[in-house]
Amino acid sequence: MRWLGPGFVLAATAIGASHLVLAPTAGASFGYALLWVMVASHVVKYPAFEFGPRFAIATGTSLLDGYARVPGPRGWALAVFLLGTTVQGVTVLAGVLGVAAAVAHLAVPALPIPAWSLILGLVVAAFLATGGFDALSALSKWMLLGLTLMTVFAFVSKPPGPGFLTGLVTPSIPPASVVLFAAVIGWMPTGVDVAVWHSMWALERRETWAVRGASKGVTGSPRRQALAVGQLDLRLGYGLSAVLAIMFVALGAEVLRPAGLDPMQGADVAIALARLYTESLGDWIFPIFMTAAFFGMFSTAYGVMDGFPRAFSEGVSRLVPKTAGSKKHLLWGFLFATLALAIAETLWIPNPVILVTIAAIVSFLIAPILFCLNHYCVTRLIDEPEMRPGRALRLWSGLGILAVTAASVFYLWVQLGPS
Repeated sequence: MRWLGPGFVLAATAIGASHLVLAPTAGASFGYALLWVMVASHVVKYPAFEFGPRFAIATGTSLLDGYARVPGPRGWALAVFLLGTTVQGVTVLAGVLGVAAAVAHLAVPALPIPAWSLILGLVVAAFLATGGFDALSALSKWMLLGLTLMTVFAFVSKPPGPGFLTGLVTPSIPPASVVLFAAVIGWMPTGVDVAVWHSMWALERRETWAVRGASKGVTGSPRRQALAVGQLDLRLGYGLSAVLAIMFVALGAEVLRPAGLDPMQGADVAIALARLYTESLGDWIFPIFMTAAFFGMFSTAYGVMDGFPRAFSEGVSRLVPKTAGSKKHLLWGFLFATLALAIAETLWIPNPVILVTIAAIVSFLIAPILFCLNHYCVTRLIDEPEMRPGRALRLWSGLGILAVTAASVFYLWVQLGPS
């Protein structure tokens, strides 16, 4: 994915699942009660994502190399990451393919959603094998821009009503919303494990970023110049993600909730999503939205099918060095195994929203561990002092770790504790 910086990676992987599915569902089910979670999740998790490209630019290695150097039993951090990658590789892929397939099914209903999921998964695999997706990168960016503009226009056309400001600043967790609350924390803007992907992709772009930084007058070493460009790229994508999350919740509250459309309860997710725009802008927008939504989800599926197998093969090669020469086989073996299991999961659970929720909760439960590992890597394993995070960012990271850990404990206590 050489054509993507971390900021666009966030947009491509997040604005397609968490935004298109979880945020409108939150608005449809609970009005503005969970609006504050959209903002809080972005704020508390930012350092975890920033640490990925920072570590890569500072050390010339990915976070996986940092995980391999964490003290304790040999390879334990890598083993934890690989376990999470294996579990998420199935659940996340099933969710994103399921939503993409739901959109395609609405256009061509003759093929059921599981069949569409398989077809789209095989198409993504073909692009990965040939590198052909680069030819669609510009189109995907324009589709993402179009989806963003449509969302802004729809939001302006259906401005938020009473409760918006209260929901934005007043924390509340309705009793029936605990599962959705956990899913949003896990996947808004995306899973913390994506920071590892960012570190690998940043390795491919750091020289280009250094050149761009120098041309824009950034002072310091080439690493500082690359980091400055990478941070700006990330912050732009992060800011876009946060604003759109708020808008999608508002549209869910103002459009879906009055109409009684709740994707979590089995409403056709593609029809529900289209209603967000046709209700506000008119029926003419329907084919445009469906095209943009499809490309948004297809980009997400591409990112997932590139990121998880690559992270798995790289992690295994570091945990078991004798497999280093078989990384390509590990990558493709993991890709097709998870694709097969994802299709089976789609047959078992036909509602794509439930699939996305399961995937998000898995990410949510593993987030505190990965957050801690990322914090350790950038504070202890970067030799150059100027490349380490400053005191404020370290404090922010520590508070973020406490927040996601407390949220996980709260969720487990509600689900497993005494009723």
